[in-house]
Amino acid sequence: MSLNQNQQQYNKYLEAQVKTASPIQLVCMLYDGAIKFSNLALMGIKEGNIEKKTVNIVKAEKIINELRISLNFDKGGEIATNLDKLYDFIYTYLMDANTNDDIAKLEHVIKMLSALRESWNTISNKPGQSPAAAPNSSAPQQQPVTNIKTSPYTSVKPNADPADKSGERFDLAC
Repeated sequence: MSLNQNQQQYNKYLEAQVKTASPIQLVCMLYDGAIKFSNLALMGIKEGNIEKKTVNIVKAEKIINELRISLNFDKGGEIATNLDKLYDFIYTYLMDANTNDDIAKLEHVIKMLSALRESWNTISNKPGQSPAAAPNSSAPQQQPVTNIKTSPYTSVKPNADPADKSGERFDLAC
């Protein structure tokens, strides 16, 4: 089988994964991609490969933007607001890492993304529970999680006021 055929089969597999994934699994996939591209960019900096660094940081930035536009502030309240601030912080660090070949900032981004990914993965593995903030979904409403732990990067309060109507893109239930 040729390399092109293998790539086509892999692309079909990825497409099937995306089409059948839950909203939480999609978020985890986005984090996986951002982590992957950030690691590749880190390798690019260490190797002195400007193109590798730049291409992969831009890919990670695009993923962070996707995560930001998936937020629904009407339903996500303070959690969505804090995630938006965190994504803005990550995006800024990615830009700084790209401009200044800043390994420390890129490593910090990878740690933050890994922690976020692990949190979402933990939520997705708990049957009958939905995250306090998840991408927009047409899935049935479930009870919100009440035992969310705060992150060192946010000041999320587990029982944020759902009546907060300050934005427009982050859903409380999947």
